[in-house]
Amino acid sequence: MDRDDALFPSMRSHGAREAISVSEATYRIKVRLEDMAAMTVEGDVTNCRPPNASGHLYFTLGDESAKLNVAFFRFRREAQKDFRAFRNGDRVRVTGRISVYAASGSYHLVAERVEPCGGLGDLLIRFEKLRQKLIAEGLTDPARKRPIPVLPRRIGVVTAATGAAVRDILSILGRRFPNLHILVANCRVQGTGAAEEIAAAVRLLNRRFGPGSAEPLDAMIVGRGGGSYEELWCFSEEVVARAVAESAIPVISAVGHEPDIAMTDFVADLRAPTPSAAAELICANRDELVKSVTHARDALMGAMRTAFIAAREKVRGAEAVPLLRDPERILEGLFQRTEGAALRAETCCERALQRCRRSQQELTLAFERLRGSVLPEAARALDRTLARMETAVRRRLEAEKAALPHAEPRMLQALLRRSEAAASAAQSLSARLEALNPYAVLRRGYSLTTDAAGRTVTDAARVAPGDLLTTRLAEGSVTSVVQG
Repeated sequence: MDRDDALFPSMRSHGAREAISVSEATYRIKVRLEDMAAMTVEGDVTNCRPPNASGHLYFTLGDESAKLNVAFFRFRREAQKDFRAFRNGDRVRVTGRISVYAASGSYHLVAERVEPCGGLGDLLIRFEKLRQKLIAEGLTDPARKRPIPVLPRRIGVVTAATGAAVRDILSILGRRFPNLHILVANCRVQGTGAAEEIAAAVRLLNRRFGPGSAEPLDAMIVGRGGGSYEELWCFSEEVVARAVAESAIPVISAVGHEPDIAMTDFVADLRAPTPSAAAELICANRDELVKSVTHARDALMGAMRTAFIAAREKVRGAEAVPLLRDPERILEGLFQRTEGAALRAETCCERALQRCRRSQQELTLAFERLRGSVLPEAARALDRTLARMETAVRRRLEAEKAALPHAEPRMLQALLRRSEAAASAAQSLSARLEALNPYAVLRRGYSLTTDAAGRTVTDAARVAPGDLLTTRLAEGSVTSVVQG
């Protein structure tokens, strides 16, 4: 009986087969695999995490078509004196034996020694070459990145329709803003042909729901949940990167978990560490928005109420100014004063005219007396002089009398200007008095306390228990008794 027949006796005949338990089957596989000789495997490091609580290091060794889980226990790492730390993308050479973990039915390579090969892994080299190419074309320029709308109405999601990522996105968006319209473009997110399907889904959403369409999408999420470096590699293919960069719809890249980096992270408008984080970034929380709007509304109402109170106080202050309280009475007084001045001016003119007439009479009498005693020529000359004087006086009186109607409006305008200047000065003095008014500060929440004698209390040491105090407020006053 050969070794295979000893491990799998049921394979010796095609008759009835004896059933064995899963544990027995796993044990037989474990014995067969662990009996293999030690091997040295070379590949690229992916999915490398910091050592766990026990100090053990777990990572994946892979190439373009396969991967192998590796366990590097703490005592092995400490025993390797020339051990050098490595990271994702490094190319290493691992020497160890195959082992089977029965609880999960998986096999892995238990490393005895890990040595760097000196250089980057094939996938990392491809990744860096493509990244430099896209940088040279300007596709990763921050100036190209567009802002994501604060409140999108329609959102596209490019991922596997049956994956955990889409369930997380729908759950979070439904909780943050229930009335969003979400369109899921189903595609494979790992394996052969996945990159082409992702790029096709991005272009399909742009073609049917891009800007200018009947129902345009406001933003798009492209990504998937966590996985190995190889499983996430489709999001680093050039066809996917170019489709995301050419998208007219703003794109959020959400590939894997926080440490994972994909090429879509560089060309997208925004990078999210996880699909759940992308759902939170793409849409604000409705409850928080309602609270913010309510707070702004309350603040605005408070500011309006404060402004209204201040305006009302100004109106009340203006009502206390006599000119503004009853301007018609002030104008009536000014008109009366103007009419009185006009009457006094007319009376003065009449009196001056009367004095001129008396002077004329006196001159006439003197002329009559002189005319009998002087030569006729002198008398005629005197008559002419008197006639010219009388004409001049009459003209002057007529001019003065004609100027009286024009003097009244000028006097009225001058009085109005004087009254306006007096009102402005009174208003300015009122504002200054209001600013100096010690009781004005009471309207801002302060108070003024006096004792029974009316003296202002500024020191607590000046009062004693039993004293009667009066506190003046902006509206009314309060009487209190000192207790201590």
